[in-house]
Amino acid sequence: MLKDLRPVSLSGICLIAFALAWEKGEAGILTVPFLSFALGYILGGIPFGYLLPRLKGIDIRNFGSGNIGFTNVARNLGFTFALPVFILDFAKGFLPTIFAGRLGLEAIYIGLGAVLGHIFTPYLGFRGGRGVATTFGVVLSLFPKIFLFGAFIWLVAFLFSSYASLASLLFSFVILLSFLFFTQLGIFERLLLAMIPVFIILRHLPNIRRLIRHSEPKSRFWAKK
Repeated sequence: MLKDLRPVSLSGICLIAFALAWEKGEAGILTVPFLSFALGYILGGIPFGYLLPRLKGIDIRNFGSGNIGFTNVARNLGFTFALPVFILDFAKGFLPTIFAGRLGLEAIYIGLGAVLGHIFTPYLGFRGGRGVATTFGVVLSLFPKIFLFGAFIWLVAFLFSSYASLASLLFSFVILLSFLFFTQLGIFERLLLAMIPVFIILRHLPNIRRLIRHSEPKSRFWAKK
C-alpha cells in the first residue's frame, strides 16, 4: 500500500512546492518559500537511520519493520546504537528551522521540507522513516510550548503502553489540533503545518491495523542487544 502511495506523495510534494511559490505571488521557482522548502527537503532526506547501521555492515531495511527510523533501529540494534539516529534525525529538523531566519529563509517551509524529506527521502527511492523524531525538532524550534505538551503526551502514552506507534499517533493528533486551532498563523501556514502530522498518521496506517488486531510489537528501548 505504501508503495502505491509513493507516486501520489511525490506529486503532492511537487504541488506543495508550487503552492509555496504561488503563495508569494510569483510563479517562478526561485522564491524564498520554495528555496526554504527545498533546503529542508534535502537536509531532511539524509537517512541517518540507514547510514549509521551501514557502518556495521547492516542494512536496517532488511530487519524488523524495514523502517529506517529510531524505533526499528532500537529494536534490532539496541538503544545505545539507535540514540545517535534519534539525535541526528531530531537535529535535521531542529537546526535548519531554528536558523532559517539567519539564512534569510522561512522556518515553516524549511520545517515542512525537513519532515517530508525524512518520510520520502530522495536518497533511498523516496522510502524513508515515519518522521516523528524530525517533527520533534521542527515543532520545538517553531512552537516550544506545543512541543512540550506533545512530548509529554508521547512520553505518558509510551510509558503506559510500551507502544511507540501509539505514542507517536497521539503526539501527531495533539500537534495537528494545535497547529489548526492554537497558533497565530494564517490559514495557509496552518494547513501547510497540518500536513506534517497527517503524513505521520498515514505512515502509521500499518501500525494502526496491528494495534487493532493486538499484533503490534511493543518497544523495549532499554533492552540490551
